[in-house]
Amino acid sequence: MKNLSRPCFLSLSFSTLIARITLLFAFACTFAVPLDAQVVPKISIQGTLKSANGTTVADGSYAVTFKLYDAATGGNALWQEDTTVEVVGGIYSHYLGSVTPLDAADFANPVFLGVRVGSYELTPRSELSYAPYAFSVAAAQTVVCSGAVGDVKYSILNPTQFAAANGSCWVPMDGRALVATDKLRIITGLTAVPNGGGLFLRSQEFSGGADNDPGRTSASTIATLQTDDNKSHNHTMQSAGAHTHTVTLGWDGDDSGDGGASDEWTHNGTRNFDITLKGGTVSTNGAHTHTIDNSGGTEARPKNLNFWIYIRIN
Repeated sequence: MKNLSRPCFLSLSFSTLIARITLLFAFACTFAVPLDAQVVPKISIQGTLKSANGTTVADGSYAVTFKLYDAATGGNALWQEDTTVEVVGGIYSHYLGSVTPLDAADFANPVFLGVRVGSYELTPRSELSYAPYAFSVAAAQTVVCSGAVGDVKYSILNPTQFAAANGSCWVPMDGRALVATDKLRIITGLTAVPNGGGLFLRSQEFSGGADNDPGRTSASTIATLQTDDNKSHNHTMQSAGAHTHTVTLGWDGDDSGDGGASDEWTHNGTRNFDITLKGGTVSTNGAHTHTIDNSGGTEARPKNLNFWIYIRIN
């Protein structure tokens, strides 16, 4: 349920005598109806009509125009309603908004009621103000912050929507500075809100706990960033298989190994020895390399959903 920003008004009255106006007009606002999707908002007023000499006018119907202005004089007419009121004993009652619907936005700032009887609008206009009990109504409409200072909350509401629904004591966890009067700063000494944008949250280690976070202890500073990392691990691969290398020897390609001249190595024209080795087998694990192609994205992450994150600072 949503109420008018200025939900009800002090009883008002004015008495204006203008030479060309033969009627005096007085009114009092008694209550305001809350704005609701199924309820047409109306403001109940009651007034008296008197002649210039102070006597009440004759019973009957009178044409009256009500207007709401944004200033005591001049200004802009925010709303207007033309109606006929029934006067009995000089007194009439009427619901503003019964002819032309009221707009809650018009009550975000002070408004002034103007009344025209016949061809002339009475002056001065009167400001609509709070009735004493309306202060409690206004307080009831104020968003009360949930939770406690230091709480963190995920939400699908964007920052504007979240503040409207949950109060200004919550702020986005976006690294913004904390002022000296913010309770979160007073309690923790933090000068800025932690920046949680795009990060997963992790519970702090407790003293004597399970040590699930090998990079932190219970004494670690709270709400500090831990960079990404992959746990050390091994990769296995098959060993190289046995293989051979064949070497061709001899001056003219004759590697029969028959001890002939063509199978001889010479140095500076001198025969040195006969070649008797036709081929050989090298080590079963010859020198070689393996290339492992990389794959994947820019980070290691589990399946996840993204939400806005907020922290209560007051």
